[in-house]
Amino acid sequence: MKRAILILLLVAMVAAGPTFAGQFYGGKGLLHTNSALVLPPGALDMSLYMRGFLWIKASDNYVTNGTSALATAFGFSRHLELGFTQVLYQDLNGTKRPAADKNKTVVIPGNTFVRFKWGGYPIGGNLYWGIMPALRYRVALYQDVQFEPYEGIGIEAELSGLLSYYMKPLYPDEAPSFHLNLGYLNHNDGTNPGNASQGVNYLVSAIFPRPRFDYGVELYGSNFLKRPPLTTLGREDWAYMTPFVRYKLFKGMHFTMGLDVLLIGGEETSRPRAHNDLNYATWRISGKMNFVPSTSFYAAPTFVKADQPGGTGKERRSYSSSTGGGPTPTFSRQELFRWGIEERGLDAQSIDLDLEKIRQERKRAEEELQQLKQKLEAKQRREGQQ
Repeated sequence: MKRAILILLLVAMVAAGPTFAGQFYGGKGLLHTNSALVLPPGALDMSLYMRGFLWIKASDNYVTNGTSALATAFGFSRHLELGFTQVLYQDLNGTKRPAADKNKTVVIPGNTFVRFKWGGYPIGGNLYWGIMPALRYRVALYQDVQFEPYEGIGIEAELSGLLSYYMKPLYPDEAPSFHLNLGYLNHNDGTNPGNASQGVNYLVSAIFPRPRFDYGVELYGSNFLKRPPLTTLGREDWAYMTPFVRYKLFKGMHFTMGLDVLLIGGEETSRPRAHNDLNYATWRISGKMNFVPSTSFYAAPTFVKADQPGGTGKERRSYSSSTGGGPTPTFSRQELFRWGIEERGLDAQSIDLDLEKIRQERKRAEEELQQLKQKLEAKQRREGQQ
């Protein structure tokens, strides 16, 4: 069944046509940057994004802008993550609209994004790589929104390469990690992909986890290889630096807040100039709330306290009768191995990783038990001295 679904998804992706700045992707990653790792098989991640600014001076006006989006991601297998994003709300400051629609100030809903991430492939012990093709489907009534990265009138797509370095690869969320995304973009706004607007997107980030709070910084932006026409609002290269903090209420519920500071792209070069005379906001607030519930395929530690040991989530594996495709209760070691390889799609690397995680969990449990024992002995000594 998984193979059939995957084939249908790939056919849909290829049939959609050709390649936007990665936004609101959700899944395994930071505020903007994607990790080269993927969600565990069966895991579901739901992320609500909010981004905008208040009262930024542009020419003789003060303008505001806001965007919100909902992203969902699903761990399809040990190396494939599927993602879907729907922009829910978008302000239309400075956007070109027909005369009949001049009074419109917002668009609901916005555009739709679909992505496929193949990742989790190791290079040595700490380095991982992946690739991520993504599509943007035109759903919104208007495109080329001022203060936002340029989006063409057609179906767009992007192909990104992902690279991640983890200090503790078996427990990637417990130690510093560093990430790089580099993507080629084709806006598909010409007569063919060859003469369409094209660009390169880049994201570089680092995160430093703590029990309750994670701290990090991202640098992300886009440079045109072939620039859109002069009449386009978002035709400038741009880059933002974003320090951010993530509050972990539970292991399956996080809140992230970042401050985007514009490094490149402040001057508008469109002709004729828009009435705001400003292409990208000099600053803006970016926020994200993500929630990881349990599914029929994955038991998530949704409401486990963030500083509580363990609680990493477990894949649900059903062992039905032989008529249902799984091993019987009296299966031999050879039958179990064959079922795991042929039916469950496991490989030697995945099995080794699971075994190593079990060893590490046992080691951590022994260390915690020893610490508890020392505290208890110290308490008994204090009580004896009294």
